[in-house]
Amino acid sequence: MFRLGCWCALVGLLSVRLTADTAQDIARIHVESIGGLARLERFESLRSSGTTHMAGQILDIQMWAERPNRVRIESEVARDVLVQAWDGEHEPWIQVGRSGEARPLAPLAAAQFRAEADFYDPLYRPEERGFTLDYAGEDRIGDQTVLKLLVTRNLTEEFLLHLAADTYFILRRDEMRQVGGQRIQTQTSFGDFRPVLGVIFPHRITVRSAEGVLYETVLDWTEGNPPIDPNIFAMPGRPETRQAASSK
Repeated sequence: MFRLGCWCALVGLLSVRLTADTAQDIARIHVESIGGLARLERFESLRSSGTTHMAGQILDIQMWAERPNRVRIESEVARDVLVQAWDGEHEPWIQVGRSGEARPLAPLAAAQFRAEADFYDPLYRPEERGFTLDYAGEDRIGDQTVLKLLVTRNLTEEFLLHLAADTYFILRRDEMRQVGGQRIQTQTSFGDFRPVLGVIFPHRITVRSAEGVLYETVLDWTEGNPPIDPNIFAMPGRPETRQAASSK
């Protein structure tokens, strides 16, 4: 009986070890499949342009991003511009209209914005960035076999990644998101994968809920390592922003 108990315990430990190794192996292969660690780490910034289809409207968008987590998104709405941005340090902010006053995003929306602002996907150096990976088995998306990884961060952020079993590209991310003032379960699908400076990026992103497609973003082009003024990520009117502008 003692030996049987030890054997069961050993099998349990090996299963945990195997799952952990499997998750890490999948993350490693994913990084290699999208371009490799060296190419990823040569990326400093990117700029993209395209359109977002939402609620029967087509919005022209531009996005600037700089590692580790600075991002600015401009959406043209009725010949005016909606800006959402984060400098990686202070509160994410929003500005409605070219002459509108910039203000911090509401707390829940700000938390969602920060969670999505990482320059790299969660499988790049996950442990160093606070992500825990657990292998969650195989599944099917249409006619494709996918590998599932449960990803957690700081015990507060949790989502499920689906990777294609043949390419190891991330095809879908399932999570709770802040949409329209409420948290709902969503599926974010990624497609139209293209290389940018040797690194594969998705150029079509579709977000769905149980009720259907919430919005879809289609990127026409993405430029790697463009020169970016870091001031574009800072909220207008902050003292440090004014000081940086006056010192130029």
